[in-house]
Amino acid sequence: MPIILGICACLMVVGFKALNPAVLDLAQGVDPFKDYVGWMFFRNGSWTFPIGLNPTYGLDFSNSIVFSDSIPLVAFVFKAIRFALPETFQYLGIWTLICFVLQAYFAWLVIGLMTKNRWLKVFACLILVFSPPMLWRVNQHTALVAHFMILAAFYLIFSPGQASKRWNKGVLWGLLLSAAVLTHFSLFVMVAALWLANLIDQITFAKAQRLTQVKNACLQLVCLGLLIAFLMWQAGYFAVSSSSGSLGGYGFFRMNLLSPFDPKGWSYILRTLPLPSDYGEGYMYFGLGLLLLWPFALYQVLRDNGLRMLLKNAIIQHLFLVLALIALALFAITNHIAIGRKEFGFGISDSVYAIASIFRASGRFFWPMFYALNVACIFIVIRAYSKRFVWILLGLACLLQVLDTSAGWRAMHQQISDPTKNIPHELNLKNSFWKNAANHYQEVQLVPPQDKAPGWDQIALYAAKYRLATNAVFFARADIEKLSKAQETFMNSLYGSSWSPKSLYVLQPDVVLPAYFHSNPDVDLLVGFDGFAVLAPNWKSCKDCPLIQENLREELNQLTKQIRLNKSFGFGKGQLGNRFLIGMGGSWAWPEDWGVWSNGDQAKMILPIPQDGSANPPKQLKLSLRAFVSPLHPKQDVEVFINEMPPQSISLVNSDINTWFINLPPNVDKKKYLELQFHFKNPASPKDVGGVPGDDRKLGIGLISAQFQ
Repeated sequence: MPIILGICACLMVVGFKALNPAVLDLAQGVDPFKDYVGWMFFRNGSWTFPIGLNPTYGLDFSNSIVFSDSIPLVAFVFKAIRFALPETFQYLGIWTLICFVLQAYFAWLVIGLMTKNRWLKVFACLILVFSPPMLWRVNQHTALVAHFMILAAFYLIFSPGQASKRWNKGVLWGLLLSAAVLTHFSLFVMVAALWLANLIDQITFAKAQRLTQVKNACLQLVCLGLLIAFLMWQAGYFAVSSSSGSLGGYGFFRMNLLSPFDPKGWSYILRTLPLPSDYGEGYMYFGLGLLLLWPFALYQVLRDNGLRMLLKNAIIQHLFLVLALIALALFAITNHIAIGRKEFGFGISDSVYAIASIFRASGRFFWPMFYALNVACIFIVIRAYSKRFVWILLGLACLLQVLDTSAGWRAMHQQISDPTKNIPHELNLKNSFWKNAANHYQEVQLVPPQDKAPGWDQIALYAAKYRLATNAVFFARADIEKLSKAQETFMNSLYGSSWSPKSLYVLQPDVVLPAYFHSNPDVDLLVGFDGFAVLAPNWKSCKDCPLIQENLREELNQLTKQIRLNKSFGFGKGQLGNRFLIGMGGSWAWPEDWGVWSNGDQAKMILPIPQDGSANPPKQLKLSLRAFVSPLHPKQDVEVFINEMPPQSISLVNSDINTWFINLPPNVDKKKYLELQFHFKNPASPKDVGGVPGDDRKLGIGLISAQFQ
């Protein structure tokens, strides 16, 4: 029965098509796509030791299958039989189906500890299968659909067992902890916390054979601790440095205390509450069915002394379990407490914040408390009311839970199954150059190296299709030290005009002009195809490589010739200067007729040095610019860094036209371009100080024109 319920629920929420491993409908969205891409490279790569390493995915800063969130537990199995798999194969749908079935199975077992009535188990099972926090993760964070692990932990804790069978439970705990650590670290921490709390409870409240209990607990700790450490090593948890684990953000991705009542569109009846954003990490909506049961449960707790005594004894017998649940819940709420739109909090030390930020998506750690509270609610209802009334109440709650949450999961089902959607796993690199380049190079590098770089998905798909190694990646955790070293190595190679002959380079905007100057036009191909700038080292000296017109190099040739000494160039809409701004539409706002505003705390510009044969190299760069000032914000303080020179500063008070003479490096005649990095000390928003509602850009300076002198 629970297997049938789980399958039916999965088909209702996900649909048939997405369960086909050869169809990529469930690999939508940024996170599922990331999971799928990591698996593709792991599947095509050679076996390593530890087996979880994924060296072709990331190159110099690669790590493991763990940090692409590709569910190592399943990835290991399918890699072992990869020879039998079709070329296109995703297991996200299979895993989702497994999670639904096991959610129903362990919900059935847990409810079976309360009642033997089959219909009551069906109703309660469906209520727990249609838990919104679990369904919310479908097609978002596939590994985290595995809420069944929390229910399995509760079943192991509360299921009856004799002392002679304790070791058998230890084996089951070992299986559960192993599955959790090979699925997702957050789930492992939750399950491990419940396991350790249960061990302490067994020792503390043992009625007999306390010494035996202590020995069994110590044996479990040692054996399972060694097992988990081994699995973490093999899965690749230690493939990143310890300093790379903390990403910050603790306190932002929290759980709001009103989250259990906030459907976020997953109800036809209840309205979404105006809560601060947590990007869904604190989503903890109970569902209308469970909310229906709670008043009946609370009523019986308040009026029935026997029931209160039963609950009190249960809490005492599982005191450390309760403390663990409370600790996890408090961690989910964080020190930045939110009750609706009201927020308050308290400070924590930097060291505590760094540790807490390892689990920065802290809101999800309320899941054990979510299931503990709602399973307890169902227990109270079953225990306190007549069978007939419970049958009606649970049946109605089940119906409400399934139907009302369909406001959310029906939309998800349609999104997954919609054949007209624009999905990111379609390779849009259509030019024949890409196929020719794949036959010539062993790697494709997106440079400068960066985790989650713009365009990473297309380059990663291209690399996977043609079995090339790549550093176009999206990691849950990137090794900061490795990445920093990879960036330094690339910049040294760039400035030394040293391009690897086995790598095809896809250039980010801030290295297009440097690559133009630091590549050899006689042998290196510089082209632009399908929205990407590409440098192909030694292409022109390759006998088998087709002749290709260098559209990008020719364009840059014409562009750089227009930069001349004592000749002004503007930054208005369609003008020359905008071609040298890095981050248009981001750190530089979109150009207007007069020029362009900076947007944010920093902005970058790369300018070619005039190459017009003048005997006197330029000494200064004259900038004509506006400043975003107002009576409420009378001054803009700006610094500019040029190459290795000390910063140069200016304070601007005129909103109309200002002139800034920036000194150039003394050896500028030996350089071909300049990198100018602007730092804005006090950018301001027109919404806040300029009286322009809705304009929340952080403006600093407005570039009008520039001139080398």
